[in-house]
Amino acid sequence: MPKSFAIIVAALALVLGGCEKTNHASIDKWQTSKKGLPKLKSALKSGSLDPDLSAHAAETLYKRGNDQDVKAALEAMAPNRRDKVLAKLAPRLWAVARIEGEMAKPTPLQEIGKDALFEIRQFADAETKAVIDGYLTDWLTGGYYEGRAAVGRFQGATVMRALGPKAGERLIAEANRLIASPDKDGRRRKIGDKLLLGLAVSGSPDAVKLVIEIAMMDRGDATLTERAMDQLYTAFIDPGGLFPAVEPAALAGSLDRLGAIARDDSKTARVANDAVELIRVAGPPGCLDPLLAMVNQAHHDPRFRWVGANNAIRCGGAKALTAVATSLSTSDPYEQKVLIGAVVAPLASLPDHDGLVAAARDLTGDRSWVARWIGVEALAALGAKAEAGRLAGMAGDKAKLAGYWGDQSGVPKKDQKPTPTLGQRATELAATLR
Repeated sequence: MPKSFAIIVAALALVLGGCEKTNHASIDKWQTSKKGLPKLKSALKSGSLDPDLSAHAAETLYKRGNDQDVKAALEAMAPNRRDKVLAKLAPRLWAVARIEGEMAKPTPLQEIGKDALFEIRQFADAETKAVIDGYLTDWLTGGYYEGRAAVGRFQGATVMRALGPKAGERLIAEANRLIASPDKDGRRRKIGDKLLLGLAVSGSPDAVKLVIEIAMMDRGDATLTERAMDQLYTAFIDPGGLFPAVEPAALAGSLDRLGAIARDDSKTARVANDAVELIRVAGPPGCLDPLLAMVNQAHHDPRFRWVGANNAIRCGGAKALTAVATSLSTSDPYEQKVLIGAVVAPLASLPDHDGLVAAARDLTGDRSWVARWIGVEALAALGAKAEAGRLAGMAGDKAKLAGYWGDQSGVPKKDQKPTPTLGQRATELAATLR
């Protein structure tokens, strides 16, 4: 063989030997190889490889901690190719994530698998997403939720919010087991915040109902009611950017229970306020009756009725204005700045201006002096200039606005302000509309 030909053959052998074939064995080797990263990225991006090989490359990249490389590749991948790769990748990641044993603590690798499943979920088609959701539901609800929800890049509440009501219904079973578990050392097992939040964020009406029932339970835990209500507040009102707020429809079947919590004189102001906010966010028509029930209920805190009145107005608009105004007792005194702040001030920010004006107009002819007074104040606050004549025509209304200036018992009699009549107040407000 000529020397020159032998050199060419040797060179070809070196080149061919350096071109490592992409197969499952080589992908496994690249996981720990110093030069494996670019090869894995290339295998994932390749459109000519078997989709299972690309999926294997993605799995290996996740194990190496190169999750951003996987995400970028999936974002850039053609949809049809991506669907095929993800269909193969999901079961591979489940094999990494799956936990054997209900009380087993997730390993770091299992956490990686769970997080990867949640991350690729956004790219999956409907069929693969359903498979992934089943895996994630099993991962979170198949054992000790409080421990599993706390680990990984994506917290349990974030994942449960995405999974939705079906996962919440699975989580109910774990909560019920915990509730029914026997006492240990004379104490009941604590129901943790993560479990309460997981139930709430799932959006399952039954799971939400269970959290509210737990809030009303006596389990020897002085913190339970506040913790349960706090998790509901987080789920429906202020998620703090962790996930989108849960749709309020899930609260619809629990408004009576929330109303009972809000009206319970033994509950703290924080619990009552959370209950009121949850009722209001549920929206009309269901929010109105539980809030109206607060207006004339006896309570140790005098502000209680005004919290109910204010939120009822914000919930029910014109209908609520009429209901609140006509329900207030004519035997009680009312300080003007408190009454206006609770009942009239919210009106300007509500929709249906014309409906509110019509309701206020009707109130000016009501038998109750309190309702007439609210009607007069509301027309002025709404800037209903067309009603100036109506207010001026009420100048002869002799009803005394009892309590108008608040408590004057500590003021010397000579310095006490005289109680105005409704006619005087109507005349005063009529002038502001002209």
